[in-house]
Amino acid sequence: MPEALRVALSTDDYRWYPFLPEALRVVQELGLTLEELGETPLGLEILEAAKSRVLTVIESGAYPPPSDDYRLEVSVFTTALLILSQVGDRALTEKFAVAFSKRVFESIERDSSKRPELLLYLATVFGWSFRVEGGGVSVHFKDYVYAQPEFTGPWKLVNRQVSGGYVWVTWREFARLLQTGVKKHVARLVDSAGVDPSAVPERLYAAVEEVSRRWAEARSEVLAYARAGYRKGDASVFPPCIRALLEEIQSGKNLTHSARFALASFLLSIGFSVDETLEVFKASPDYREDLARYQVEHIAGLRGSRTKYTPYKCDNMRSLGLCRWSCQGVKHPLQFFYRAVRGRPPRVT
Repeated sequence: MPEALRVALSTDDYRWYPFLPEALRVVQELGLTLEELGETPLGLEILEAAKSRVLTVIESGAYPPPSDDYRLEVSVFTTALLILSQVGDRALTEKFAVAFSKRVFESIERDSSKRPELLLYLATVFGWSFRVEGGGVSVHFKDYVYAQPEFTGPWKLVNRQVSGGYVWVTWREFARLLQTGVKKHVARLVDSAGVDPSAVPERLYAAVEEVSRRWAEARSEVLAYARAGYRKGDASVFPPCIRALLEEIQSGKNLTHSARFALASFLLSIGFSVDETLEVFKASPDYREDLARYQVEHIAGLRGSRTKYTPYKCDNMRSLGLCRWSCQGVKHPLQFFYRAVRGRPPRVT
């Protein structure tokens, strides 16, 4: 590591950043084998805690705070990755990675002012190219695009200060990029955590089965509702932009804020209740009931200024990157819907 990036890591850092190479070596030092997971008191404690972490993410969308025992925390984290690898569902991995990265972001934000060198070290772990300058950090544009949380507004590359292939960001923005970096790094770790299924011990296999069953139940409820929603309104009466957003959220993708507003305001405008709209958003990897309800109720005009918001116009949808179609004679998604309901769906190209 270059002298400028030298950072002293503590065991407390291992609790918050269990994906660091130094933290992962803790598991190796414990000498716990795959066969001992669930077969020894320590292995059983680790396995149950790891299963609980994944189930908590499935049920609440939140990753629990780290335990006080850094060895246990790192071991639980790596075992959770192993369980996810065996389940082999990309949407579940995405949901777990999003929840974990949000938990880690708490520490990243805290360290951004006290230990900026730690943030730089995280970037080296992710393999990013960067340089510290101008009171912030310049990140190579490839790494910036890889980690940018939004593709519109201030995060859009054309709106950034770019010099010599590097994008300048503030320290706070750098922390936000790192949150995305954590999410993608965890997904890669899950991909690399695979083991031969025939070598999986019985108790670990039972944990994988339970997680798979609970995840399937959660997904089937959401997908069943989404399908019912399509049948209720007839899929052909939804404009292609809204159908695309529904398909993305059902596949476990994390929608941007503007996409969520577009989808929620559309569903509410055609008669979905707040609870019905929330059911659709439960498929989102970072879903939180309290925040989602607050936002949907605000869009529905039940909070704040009591103004019920309507969906973006087609021009706005295109400028936000949410529409790539041309619907003949239509300037608003609701216009498409009402025409289709009357049996005159617009021609789409």
